[in-house]
This record gives sequence, C-alpha cells and structure tokens, in this order.
Amino acid sequence: MALLQGIEFNDEIRKSHYSFEIINNQLRIFPVPTATGSLYFEYYKEVDKSVINYDSSTNLITNIGEVPYDNPEYAHINSVGRQWIFRYTLALAKEMLAYVRGKYGTVPIPGSEATLNQADLLADARTEKTELLANLREMLDATGRTAQIEAQAKEAADVQETLKTVPMTIYVG
Repeated sequence: MALLQGIEFNDEIRKSHYSFEIINNQLRIFPVPTATGSLYFEYYKEVDKSVINYDSSTNLITNIGEVPYDNPEYAHINSVGRQWIFRYTLALAKEMLAYVRGKYGTVPIPGSEATLNQADLLADARTEKTELLANLREMLDATGRTAQIEAQAKEAADVQETLKTVPMTIYVG
C-alpha cells in the first residue's frame, strides 16, 4: 500500500498531467489550472526543426559541428571556413597552372627561350593541398564528440583536483 501511495505521490508531484492545444493562435491548457501564478513553457516552430544545425537568426554556420548535411551556401560559411576554401582553391589553381605549364616546357621569346617552372609549382600545390586536408582532419577530430567528451572529463578532473586543495570549513554552533 505504501509503495502505491509513493508512486501516486511521485506522479502528482513530478508529472504535471497537463496538456495543451493551439487553435487560431489561442493556447488552451487541460485541465484548467486551479492555482494562480505564472506559466512558463518552451516551444519551437516546425521550420526551426529543419534548420537546427545552424544559427537561424543570422543564417551563419559558426561551428564545424553545426554544418548541415546538405550543401551549404557560401554566404552561410563563417570566416574561418571561407579562408580554408580560399586557400584550397588557390592550391587547386596552382596545380592546374602547373599542368598547363608542363604541357609547354619552354616558350620561345624573341632571341631566346623561357623555361617554365612546372615542377616547382606542382610540388608546392600538392604540398599545400596535403597540409590543408591534414589541418581540416585535425580540426574535425578536435571538435568531434569523442574529443569534446575527453575535454569535459579532463576539466572535471581538474576541478576535483582544485577542490581537494580548498580547506574544509568547520561549523561550531
């Protein structure tokens, strides 16, 4: 009997049993509250469910973890992402220019020939692309779920170590 009373008391205290409906922008609460006071509730719009991965107020992606699965528009990418795209595009352009220069190893000019630097340009472009992809992988690994959990665990351990050095108070009554 006491167990049943405990369950009922728990349901009464911890569960509200309230529900609601919205019709024509009017909120109706069931059952009607008998006590006076303030009513607080959280809500979201259906539109916000589909754009939960980035800040819908500014339409900017501010974190790698917030990138939506569809192709983002360039205008929605933050400055760090834009800088990476710019540097990778530059490396691709260098690589394409190197292939073009390789097609024509020397260019005749009046009275002489000019030798093009295809090998140097191609090596630089490939090195830059490799470094950029490695940096992107490191950044994605650092912001991944596992890395975040490890950082939180380390922070919690550091807080515990700090709290061990705080003297305990003694209350004399």
